[in-house]
Amino acid sequence: MLLNHNQSSLSFHSELYSFVPADHILRRVHEVVDFSFINDLVKDSYCVYYGRPANEPELLFRLLFLQFLYNLSDERVIEDSQYNLAYKWFLGLNPEDSLPDSSQLSRFRVHRLGANRVERVLEHIVKQCVENGLIQSQALIIDSTHTLANAAKDKPLDVLKKAANRLLKGLKKQYSNLYKMIPTYPKLEGTDKEKAIQLLQYLAELKDLLEEKLPDAEGSLLDKINIVKQIIEDERLLSHKGIASAVDPDARFGRKSKSRTFYGYKNHIAMTEEEIITAIHVTPGNEDDGKQLQTLVNKSTELQISIDEVLADTAYSRKDNLTFLQSEEIKASIPLSPAVYGTREEDKFQYDKENDEVICPAGHMSIRKAKTGRTGTANNPCLTFYFDTDICKQCPLREGCYNNTKEKTYSISIKSEEHKQQMAYLESDEYLQRKGVRSIIEHKNAELKNAHRMTRAKYRGQFGMRIQAFLTAFVVNVKRMIKLKDAFSQ
Repeated sequence: MLLNHNQSSLSFHSELYSFVPADHILRRVHEVVDFSFINDLVKDSYCVYYGRPANEPELLFRLLFLQFLYNLSDERVIEDSQYNLAYKWFLGLNPEDSLPDSSQLSRFRVHRLGANRVERVLEHIVKQCVENGLIQSQALIIDSTHTLANAAKDKPLDVLKKAANRLLKGLKKQYSNLYKMIPTYPKLEGTDKEKAIQLLQYLAELKDLLEEKLPDAEGSLLDKINIVKQIIEDERLLSHKGIASAVDPDARFGRKSKSRTFYGYKNHIAMTEEEIITAIHVTPGNEDDGKQLQTLVNKSTELQISIDEVLADTAYSRKDNLTFLQSEEIKASIPLSPAVYGTREEDKFQYDKENDEVICPAGHMSIRKAKTGRTGTANNPCLTFYFDTDICKQCPLREGCYNNTKEKTYSISIKSEEHKQQMAYLESDEYLQRKGVRSIIEHKNAELKNAHRMTRAKYRGQFGMRIQAFLTAFVVNVKRMIKLKDAFSQ
């Protein structure tokens, strides 16, 4: 049941708020941002007539705002708000008023907002930016930044052991009688892979039994059962390419460069030239950046933001992205991957256009060619040129070029019409003037990580990562709103 809550000024002690400076950031936030949207956003998750009186959603959401603005834990934000006059004024409480228990913050964040409503929180702040005329550009900058998982990466056998132990402890605690009836933990023998297979079979048997005996399981036990189910169904687990944590099964290995890897998540971000984040899409760390462009553009346009240009790096230069942007009449200020031009690093092969042949570094000509690759996909088809392997076997330059394989080939990408048009645009003066704009999103990524601790996940699972990403983006947008408001008022 919801209670009405308004900032009180009836208390004698409220005179203490005169000590909060007029230019304090929280006074500016209260002046610029309308937080009342949160009440309508979460009202369906409350019972109107029954239940214990609940703290007003706006109060709890303002506490979350303080938490993400100042990088505080649930316990610390409640503790600090109890004696910090600026915090308490921002919350709309009298100095002597008490605050809700820190456990209410977690319940509000997970059960009232959740991973779905928290996305709408970002939508509301973007709409307020639009309504205040703060977004005037029509360009969208897209990039991704990674966040390390709040869990260590384990080997498949260790993942299975930890998942089994967590499930068995939870079962023993909540259903001691059923715990006595379950199959005994197997004695693992053989190599690590053989032990993992044995434990995988045990977990599958245990999972089937619990789903039969506990169809209405809920809470932490249900979470543990679902994690075990997710692990069992992961076909890549035993090959060290799938789930690598029993406490965060959604995290994956990703690559930032040829030499840099990470274990966690990717936050794909769309931002205007005014540095207002309009959309975020959270994925496991192994997801391809280029596949997220259309999702980010669509989410941004749904907020009534006009887009006539997208700026991004080569990871987004897929053919299907260029086709999509052309169909939407959006300019693609996106450099093409070197592979589109048919070049590779340290490439000494040469294509002879007149004879339609390829010349190898030793000066030998290709003997035939064939068109390979499928049309109608995101990748361009290729012309594959074949060389005489009898010559390759005797070639003094064969080391690093020919490894006694059945065939020696060299492929050249067949450029699509989309890529040809993009190549022409990339040579224009317009692109040369615009390409430097993309770099401003790097400052935003740095702010998210350095000022608001997006380097590492606060919570576990993709669900928790979404909550962290959207609430952090909300706070960062609010800070930017204040700067833009001040700039426009001058």
